[in-house]
Amino acid sequence: MPKFKICLINPPVLTVLEPWYDTPDFGRTGLAYLAGYLRQYEGFDIKIIDAKLERLTFQEVLHRVIEFDPKIVGLTAFTNEIKPAAYQAALIKKSLPEIVTVVGGVHVTAIPKETLQEFNSFDIGVVGEGEVTFYELCSAIKNSNPIDQINGLVFRGSNGIQLSKPRLRILDQDSIPLPAWDLLPRADTYFIQTLRGCPFDCKFCMNPNGKVARKRSVESVMKEIHWIIDTYQAKRISFGDELFSVDMERTRNLLDAMAEANIGDKIKWDVQTHVRFVDLDMFHRFKKAKVDRVEMGIETGDEDIMKKMGKGISLEKIVNAYENARIAGVDIGTFFIIGQPNENKESIRRTIQLATKINPKLPMFGVMTPYPGTEVGRLAAKGEGGYKLLTTDWDEYNKQIGGAMEFANLNRRKIEWIQIKAYTSVFLKNGRVLDFLKLLWEYRIGAFSLLKKMIKNQKGLDAMLNKPIDYDELLASDYKVPKEIMVSAMEDWKSTQKTELSRAKKEAPDLFNIELT
Repeated sequence: MPKFKICLINPPVLTVLEPWYDTPDFGRTGLAYLAGYLRQYEGFDIKIIDAKLERLTFQEVLHRVIEFDPKIVGLTAFTNEIKPAAYQAALIKKSLPEIVTVVGGVHVTAIPKETLQEFNSFDIGVVGEGEVTFYELCSAIKNSNPIDQINGLVFRGSNGIQLSKPRLRILDQDSIPLPAWDLLPRADTYFIQTLRGCPFDCKFCMNPNGKVARKRSVESVMKEIHWIIDTYQAKRISFGDELFSVDMERTRNLLDAMAEANIGDKIKWDVQTHVRFVDLDMFHRFKKAKVDRVEMGIETGDEDIMKKMGKGISLEKIVNAYENARIAGVDIGTFFIIGQPNENKESIRRTIQLATKINPKLPMFGVMTPYPGTEVGRLAAKGEGGYKLLTTDWDEYNKQIGGAMEFANLNRRKIEWIQIKAYTSVFLKNGRVLDFLKLLWEYRIGAFSLLKKMIKNQKGLDAMLNKPIDYDELLASDYKVPKEIMVSAMEDWKSTQKTELSRAKKEAPDLFNIELT
């Protein structure tokens, strides 16, 4: 009996604006996890098409899908990717009308019913964590069973678009098989997820993996690291955890295991974490394990904004963390966001001042974007926080040069000039001219796109996007997500998070043993 064919797709981009995201040297981890989970069961034939990694066009993806002839196509999409994903689904539907198209990812999780209402090329959406839901969905379709009792779905039913009960998250992360990296092309970089979730409540983040940090064992992580190094001869491993060191005891054990196995001699590796989950001892262990870079989200240099943004940091903790990193000899990367709620010139000046003072090896300055499901999205929709939502055209939701909203205290063009000033300040005031030139070269496509947009005084991205000739036609819809939904999306998601947090405390109390510095 032939196996049931399933194709998973990371859709192409319209235009390369941010090369690190748009032309990555790494595969999409979420798709690798879905495939890894599915193939532990009999009867499935799974193919992954990562258009960004392989630099494929929409037509090239279509030809591969037609050749494979699957019964189900699953597409993943962040908010700024949802329209290209819907366009790819529409192309596939034109050639293979009987195929079932499924969309997953943060965007459909934030506004599930509205996503299907806006894009008729999606038949079903997976809401929240996808592995179990997608497996149950594929099994039901394979066996011609109803799907209305499967948790974590939004679908087109007899009574219109329906949303099923929420899918409970997987608390035991070691129960999830390793990602199916062998179904993706060999890459230079591999993203390893050692945990899912973050206990903080940042206003700019939807926190899609939940407020509970659900961790894999050190043994499981080391198994994946060795597999990637031995099998794929990768150049870099990037740990995709929101907060790599949130469980400090586990992190020390993992770093010691990596040091003992000489991982740093075999491959470059980097992590992202939080200033409250690092200390001098931790940085010494990072150094011993030969980390390439530790990245931390600082977001702002204004103390008042820090207190309000839900990140649990202070200037003192930031400076202390960076001083400890410097003592240990660990290179640091940072993330800053310009356009915090009620941001003004003075608060931005403090951010640039802090960035220049701590002098990270790699500073990154983004512009606030009102993603659905976030507090910033809610504020922008209500015209609060110094924000004004301009559009729910998701192609504009690029965090570097998008035009989704305006800022009351600063116009968009002014903020974009501030971005440039911020980079020049960090590098040139610290005498790092060569580093600055290297950064400009590495990110030259994005920098050129930003300068071009500023010179032409373009408010949005539409004129910069290389849309296929039938893009707008195939995505035409009478429905546009109203501002009220941007308000309720955040409130609904917050309620879901609260329920899941309460459940996790009862079923897995050990996950809440968090040590703070």
